[in-house]
Amino acid sequence: MKWLTEFLSKRLPVLILLISVITYFSSYYLKVPSWIPSLLLGIVIFFTGLSMELDVIKGIRRKKRELFMASFLKWTITVFISIGMAYLFFSSKPEIAAGFILSGTVPSATAATLYTFLAGGNTSLVIVSTLIDVAISPIVTPLSLFGITDASVTISFFDLLKSFLLIVVLPLSAGIVIQRSFPDSKYHAKSATKFGSSLALLLTVHIIVGNGRESIQQEISILPILCLAIFIQVVFPMIASYFISKKLSISEEDSRAILFQVGLCNSALAAILAFDFIGELAAIAPIINMIINLSVGSWISNYFARKNIVKVIEIRQNAEAIK
Repeated sequence: MKWLTEFLSKRLPVLILLISVITYFSSYYLKVPSWIPSLLLGIVIFFTGLSMELDVIKGIRRKKRELFMASFLKWTITVFISIGMAYLFFSSKPEIAAGFILSGTVPSATAATLYTFLAGGNTSLVIVSTLIDVAISPIVTPLSLFGITDASVTISFFDLLKSFLLIVVLPLSAGIVIQRSFPDSKYHAKSATKFGSSLALLLTVHIIVGNGRESIQQEISILPILCLAIFIQVVFPMIASYFISKKLSISEEDSRAILFQVGLCNSALAAILAFDFIGELAAIAPIINMIINLSVGSWISNYFARKNIVKVIEIRQNAEAIK
């Protein structure tokens, strides 16, 4: 089981792409009730709360400026670029535009913590910022979608808010409460979280692509510009937030954490919300966003990891030269 868990987590971007392509070209897919993907993601978020390092919240109090910047940059740069590009490129296709906006206005992805750790960043900053995201997103997400609605896209503020509560807030809160009541539970939940997260994402992608295959075929001509727009939606906030943090003299490890916190959104949640409240077509953007943000995030974390190794080697060489 351990090797399977490691395989799924390390190869997740490639597996998501493969599942998407195979499902799209296959005549068969897993047909399940519409609430199943929501349940799967809720279970993943429950395990996230169960395995979350809550002690870091106490230690982050000394980094109020960094915490403010992580939240501020996410809810300005990422949100504004998502809304702006949706109107610029997809104003004539409200379902696509709504799914595109959803991709940039949901809480940060669980992968942000993993990539921050691999990059040598401050994971505590990401964890606490994620908790703030959970409080902000249910308000910002519906407000961001108000202007995009028309006869074919009708979105209820209260329905979206209810979904956030059921899929994100309640499972996360339940996981945290159980962890506080039974502290040892978090150590047993980590492997289950890694395996369950990967499997749930793959199943969610399979179900949504299968259900939306006909809609995708109808809009196949728009996929190139959609992929380009999503690439900008993911990469620009990462680069901008990192350099803004460095200009403000925020430490390297905190700047790396802010980069992943701002750029990586929970696209699985966005896909589920799009599928439930807008339509199959709206789920295309979140699925593509999921593939791109996992792939780009993996590449950037590996880049920083290599820099860390080179730095360690240089320090050792200098130390030996002094001797």
